[in-house]
Amino acid sequence: MTQIFAAPSRYIQGYKELDRLHRHVAWFGRRLLVVTTQGRLDSLKQTLSASFEAEHTQLHYAIFSGEVTRQEIRRLTTSMNTFECDGVIGVGGGKVLDAAKAVAHQARVPLCIVPTIVSNDAPTSSLSVLYTEEGAFDDVLFYERSPDVVVVDTWIIAQAPVRLLVAGMGDALSTYFEARTCVESYRDNFLGNAGAGMKEGGSGAKSTMTSMAIAELCYRVLLEDGMQAKRASENKCVTKAFNRVVEANALMSGIGFESNGVATAHAVYCGFSELGNRATMYHGEYVAFGTLVMLVLEGKSSGELDAVLRFCLSIGLPVTFEDLGLADITPHELDCVARTAADPNQTSKVEPFEVTFDEMKAALISASDLGELYKKGGSLRVG
Repeated sequence: MTQIFAAPSRYIQGYKELDRLHRHVAWFGRRLLVVTTQGRLDSLKQTLSASFEAEHTQLHYAIFSGEVTRQEIRRLTTSMNTFECDGVIGVGGGKVLDAAKAVAHQARVPLCIVPTIVSNDAPTSSLSVLYTEEGAFDDVLFYERSPDVVVVDTWIIAQAPVRLLVAGMGDALSTYFEARTCVESYRDNFLGNAGAGMKEGGSGAKSTMTSMAIAELCYRVLLEDGMQAKRASENKCVTKAFNRVVEANALMSGIGFESNGVATAHAVYCGFSELGNRATMYHGEYVAFGTLVMLVLEGKSSGELDAVLRFCLSIGLPVTFEDLGLADITPHELDCVARTAADPNQTSKVEPFEVTFDEMKAALISASDLGELYKKGGSLRVG
């Protein structure tokens, strides 16, 4: 049996840490490529320039086009080669970070990831999700190593919309439950796929006790600190609880999903993503609802469902079709979601039983029904 655990070489989280970015990447070299969006460049260029000015390090900026396509990766890599850069710094949201990972991998240079939101667990992972020019899913590329440095500036995270932090908690919520399913079913994690795409397959790597312990801690932090962190975010304050939730969203969830694997919650996200312009929610919001669907599908206890439902309601994560903007979901749309989520090529295949279309559809309907029950003040608990 092969067990593999992955994590960034350095994870640095702190208040206004971007001011000290040069300290963490000084060893990269004297010419660095910063991959970011135009909006982020406008707001952070002065801070970045000031951080590196005394170090006599040249920063070259490459503006991300908005989608992680093979063509975009080639374009950014060409910029990298033109400037003869010694390293890459990705600054922004998940897609910017995925593009920066791909460029650093292509050029075989050090990589620093600077997330400006924690709406998902992309920052620490050693993979990039690719899309076609039309915006459809293409493939997932897996790399042989994790980011060299991840720098999380909690002041910047606190300035982001509250909904993004909550969406990140939704993504992190699935971490423990999907990890548990993968471990108990003796399934592979993602790390044996290094050097290939998801379509090519591979794997054969199993989780470690360490990665499972991190996934459990991630869930405990969310339950304990989620509400406090949300309220701090509403006031743009960095508190101890906010700090712990940022770590759960970015580091614990990132290690937890990659080193343990994912299951039905993410398959449900893929199902909803098939609805085109009707899919208007964030990744983590769909994954949170998908976690409820998975617990119903697996027949977990009322006590466990109660805890997850109460948590979701407490911080504003969706628990019904209506919360997902689909109060009027049609039978055809529901079938589309269920069919994709139950597809044998989806991550629901890791369940310890065959997931059928009918079971998935029933779990989707039942999860939304339970959400309605709780929104009306009901409960699964007796007495």
